[in-house]
Amino acid sequence: MSALSISCCWRGLVVVLLVSLSPDRFVAAEELVSEPVQPSGDPLVSRLGRYVKAEAQRFSASDLEFTRSRSNAPFLPVAFVSSAYYGDATVRDIGSVADDPSYQQTSSSVAGGMPFLLSDTDALVVGLYGNRSRFKVENPGATIGEEFDVTVGAVALGYLKQLNPDWQLMGFLMPLHNDSDLPGGSGYWQTMGGAFARYTASDRLWWMFGAFADTSPFDSYWLPYVGFSWTLNPRWTVSGVLPWPQVIYAPSKDWFVGVGGALSGSGWAVDIDTGVVNMDLNAFDLGLHINRRLYGLLWGRLSAGVGGLRALQIESGTDIEGPEFAVSSSPFIRLELTVRPGDLF
Repeated sequence: MSALSISCCWRGLVVVLLVSLSPDRFVAAEELVSEPVQPSGDPLVSRLGRYVKAEAQRFSASDLEFTRSRSNAPFLPVAFVSSAYYGDATVRDIGSVADDPSYQQTSSSVAGGMPFLLSDTDALVVGLYGNRSRFKVENPGATIGEEFDVTVGAVALGYLKQLNPDWQLMGFLMPLHNDSDLPGGSGYWQTMGGAFARYTASDRLWWMFGAFADTSPFDSYWLPYVGFSWTLNPRWTVSGVLPWPQVIYAPSKDWFVGVGGALSGSGWAVDIDTGVVNMDLNAFDLGLHINRRLYGLLWGRLSAGVGGLRALQIESGTDIEGPEFAVSSSPFIRLELTVRPGDLF
């Protein structure tokens, strides 16, 4: 058999194999074939990423408006895991006339929310929150030991309504169950909630107004909520939402830095008669917050500064307390992993 005939046989065999194994891909040279390419990597991560992206695209196609300006900073986290240390936690001895004991707090938290698009103008958010904190007391009293733990679990429901292109209404309700291992301590329920309105003044500026309320068996208060967000350019954003304003610098879509306040988990109230411990969200941390994209939607965050600063508190009844911005403040450090949808919204 000649070399020419052998070559022709091999070419024929290759053609037969191509046609039998993948007939739909054997097309003329001038035709273009478009095929979806699935992301590689861990299947669970890939499925989660595709689901979040698909949901984000559904929201982006609706009438709900989250931002009109382009910023390098990503969207707010939809889930996080964090660990924090406070040198002196903000804890108040209710009914005690003596000086509060000096507490140190180490805490771990986990939270996540899942948005559901109900219509082009309505959305529902279901969330979960858990927190475990350990307190070390330097000068304990007769009823509080040198160490005790507090466990908090919560389910949250949120609702968002787009009234028109400029106005949004939103609200949330979050019952929490608190439990401590203090002597005589027992679990009890605490409820937080709020109602807010957001007005988009321009493509770069929006305002928010509303109120936050917290009620428990031994303490109830409400906080006014007002602020704005101003995107100067893709790199710089000023978040003036009180009581935790921030200036954000995002040189790229892979990392950003925030300087200012952030919601704190260091506000607590302790009833030494009953052993009940109450989580208090009228506190914030002031410091530097460095955020870096780790993989896809997963971000890492390192925060450090001064923690446990009290915000404006208005007690139920007729007693009103003024602003207190330096009560039991102390250094803090926090590590977080967050899931952020990026600029898909």
